Amino acid sequence: MSADSIGGRKHPNPLSGSEDMSDKQRAINFSLAIITLVSLAYYEVALAQTPTEQLARDQRAAFRPQPERGETVTNRPRPELDPLGVHAGGLFINPRLGLQEFYNDNIFATDSDETDDFITLISPRVDVTSDWSRHAFDLYAKAAIGRYADQTEEDFEDFSVGTNGRLDITQRAKLRAGVSYDRLHQGRGSPDDVRSQGGSLAVEPEIFDVSSVFLNYQQWLGRFLLESGGEVDRLGYDNVGTEDGGIIIYDDRDRAIYAGNLKMGYEFMPGYTAFARGEVDYRRYDDLCCGSNPVDRDSQGYLIEVGTDFDVTAVLFGDVAIGYRSQDYDDPGFDTIGDVAGRASLTWNPTGLTTVSASITRGEVIETTQSGSAAIFETAGRVTVDHELLRNLLLQAAVSVSDEDYQDIDRSDTYVRAGFGAKYLMNRYINLDLSYGYLSLGSDAEGGDFTSNTVFLGALFRI
Repeated sequence: MSADSIGGRKHPNPLSGSEDMSDKQRAINFSLAIITLVSLAYYEVALAQTPTEQLARDQRAAFRPQPERGETVTNRPRPELDPLGVHAGGLFINPRLGLQEFYNDNIFATDSDETDDFITLISPRVDVTSDWSRHAFDLYAKAAIGRYADQTEEDFEDFSVGTNGRLDITQRAKLRAGVSYDRLHQGRGSPDDVRSQGGSLAVEPEIFDVSSVFLNYQQWLGRFLLESGGEVDRLGYDNVGTEDGGIIIYDDRDRAIYAGNLKMGYEFMPGYTAFARGEVDYRRYDDLCCGSNPVDRDSQGYLIEVGTDFDVTAVLFGDVAIGYRSQDYDDPGFDTIGDVAGRASLTWNPTGLTTVSASITRGEVIETTQSGSAAIFETAGRVTVDHELLRNLLLQAAVSVSDEDYQDIDRSDTYVRAGFGAKYLMNRYINLDLSYGYLSLGSDAEGGDFTSNTVFLGALFRI
């Protein structure tokens, strides 16, 4: 499919045509961008308001092997707009710099007496990727530096470095591995964020780091699939000082997570693979956790599931699975978690210009420090619609809901996130974003409810 042909028909290209028409088209594009650019900047905004364990999962997900799926509106090649990067032998070097400004009307995620502020976010990143006929390699480094206009004690400097690669042993046997390190900050919207202790306010956000390594092997034998892998994650937390010179203890959350999985599948028809999968994990804390009534939060758990992957040409692809999740805790005061687990994801391209993505998961067990609770049992769903209004103007709308059921105590939190807008691809060097995001938490905990609204304007510079 050519760069100008979408869905079997000719699509107007604002970068082609006569000089007069090009100027006119650019003017139209710019006007449309100013009027409609209100894109979902969920990651940048949620970074300051997502629970710690979710942040860690999001960061680690970038290193795990992902199934190769078809094209969507957001990931399809655009040769006239994609960055060129720097070609060095068999490698491509792709530097970029994001400059964003956003307004948040409730930066502390409180249910009353909200505090608003403007935040400037500087996001440099560089990727070094291979350009080889066999095997693959990727090395990256990125940062997110946030500066608040008024509440300067909330300033943060997050960064991540990592590398991962793929070894093509044969055409049907592949070995993947990766390692990463992330230095992050705890969001104010997390229930595990303790802003004060004994009436003393923390002078800065909580800082934590995540070190990860994974190994994955995949082998096809005819129509049979065998896949196995393992992952180790190490989470470390810094203590935080208070305004009166005291210390809020966070490092009793330090822990390691060891996980392994095995998947067996059979392609019963082209594009359809039925599978059975098992996963085990061991969670080990350095010390008893957490606070004045310490408990032993060490645990071990497993997940078993059956399902199918499907890929119906480039129009429809996804996967579905159902199984059972169990997590058993060493502390006798905690009940064993055991319940039905499942997941499903679907990507649908109803036309060459629109992509609809939906997903739902049930059974993620998330660590928590809430007194009396062993963990959170999460159910979450998300729907995203992307539309290519023009070749260089992408619209997006998204909504997600997650229910976090705290085990052993009577508490449930429901997060609702929504956003809409677009991305304007000015040229291969500059992208513009303007977005609106909404976040709401409804909680059984006293004073736990809050809502926040965020407006975001950003530019991404690439070479």
